Amino acid sequence: MVNDNKQTSLDIIYDGPAVADGSMNVKDLAPAMLSIGTLFEAANNITNGQLATINIRVRATSAGSFHILYEVVQISQAIDKNLLTTAAQLAALLVGGVTTTKCLVALIKWARGRKPKLNKINDELYTLTINDETYEIPLVLLRLYQDASIRQSIADMIRPVKEEGIDSFQVRGDNLLLQEVKKDEVEFFDIQGTQELLLDETRRQAFSITTLSFKEDNKWRLTDGQNIFSVSMKDAAFQRRVDNNQISFAKGDVLLCDLRTVQW
Repeated sequence: MVNDNKQTSLDIIYDGPAVADGSMNVKDLAPAMLSIGTLFEAANNITNGQLATINIRVRATSAGSFHILYEVVQISQAIDKNLLTTAAQLAALLVGGVTTTKCLVALIKWARGRKPKLNKINDELYTLTINDETYEIPLVLLRLYQDASIRQSIADMIRPVKEEGIDSFQVRGDNLLLQEVKKDEVEFFDIQGTQELLLDETRRQAFSITTLSFKEDNKWRLTDGQNIFSVSMKDAAFQRRVDNNQISFAKGDVLLCDLRTVQW
């Protein structure tokens, strides 16, 4: 996995006797390959919003297993690159990296299909607890863990291991094994839809304005310094003051908002 601001590579290996000759059933491979693109696009949308887009390219395969080298290319529209979660950081969050093993794949393996209890340490740090086991994660990883489309893409990426003759899914970087999912662990990644409330909290937070709209029902775009949010301005009194030129905006202005976050 090459650490780069705009591009990183991802070594995905499906291993077992059924793929030892370097070939793989297209019915297994095609959904898995498409899921990797969906996975990175969804994760990029959560972390970067409209600041960047993601393209996935396949480079090569090798015999002895079914080995695919993916190139994750990020195309950025952000003026301030510090606002971006880079391609390499996305890969590390999803499947781990040489310098970190705390990632979405590792978290799902840790949970083993069990239901964790969520605890908040601060606005950016949470813990998941199951019995006496505790897993500490940043907010961005929690958001990925709770996103249904991302969880489904992870499940689709690993699903070929359910097939006879395919024993494991591996992610490698710099000739090191970063993550491995074996056949008896695949079921941990299966998800079922739920309407259970996971998080409902309100906190005061500061946002800078990136784009504002004076048209009714158009979205404002705000940033907390890391993520871009599209929001509806529901404060009618504030909106009237803006419309009547009682409030003006300048570069660097900050809005103090009561931000409510609800997740199922």
